[in-house]
Amino acid sequence: MTHIESARVEVEGGHLYYDKAGEGPTVVLLHGFGVDRRSWHPQLEVFAERYTVIAVDLRGFGLASMPDGPYSHHDDVARLLDHLDVAQASLVGSSMGGRIAFDFAIAYPGRTRVVVSADGVPSGFVFDRPPGSPRGPSREQVAQTIKSLGPERAETFLAICADYTRWHRKNEDPRVEVDPPAITRLGEVMAPTLVIVGGDDLPDYHKAADMFSAGIARARRHVIDGAGHLPNLDSPEEFNRLVLEFLDLNRGYALSR
Repeated sequence: MTHIESARVEVEGGHLYYDKAGEGPTVVLLHGFGVDRRSWHPQLEVFAERYTVIAVDLRGFGLASMPDGPYSHHDDVARLLDHLDVAQASLVGSSMGGRIAFDFAIAYPGRTRVVVSADGVPSGFVFDRPPGSPRGPSREQVAQTIKSLGPERAETFLAICADYTRWHRKNEDPRVEVDPPAITRLGEVMAPTLVIVGGDDLPDYHKAADMFSAGIARARRHVIDGAGHLPNLDSPEEFNRLVLEFLDLNRGYALSR
């Protein structure tokens, strides 16, 4: 059985929480909105066979602290790496986590080995939804995600969602993203990039995937047919294969630049 180390790490104005397993180059798993590090359960032990894997609760989610003043997720990730004495890492982000991964790659290019986005969008992206819609996934997206997952995996997903505090529904999030936003700076992402999108996900996410493919020089796009918004959960075998092949292919990238 894989040994998993869990710990809290202080960041400016708060703290994060993470699970860490494995040995080798570091891979950080960044979860989506409304879930937490546990959404990476199908990846943590599998990836740990080849890499040091860190699944983190981002500020506002899971066992991390709630926002209390301005902060940025990408700077929090950098502080986590500092705490663990990690110079460079690959970032694998789901939905909101993909957004954070691209902000990190722009803000910290020298610390970014590889970027993998699963149904993410760049900061500055405007969703096709009514004005004034609440932050986070729409009801349509949640319903579609549950349907894609199937009964057993949906039960796990809903259990994680049930622990979400809904803080962002009740408070104005003081989160700060890169400025100018990533949507205008995709050409600055120099790391090898894998863009995964679920074939059955909403059109906004396919539009974002097209943006990444067109704007990032070293981007590769892959559609997982039949998958929804969380392909790491509803198609874990294919997702794991794609991501591990890409990480292995670019394992020496940071060492050579």
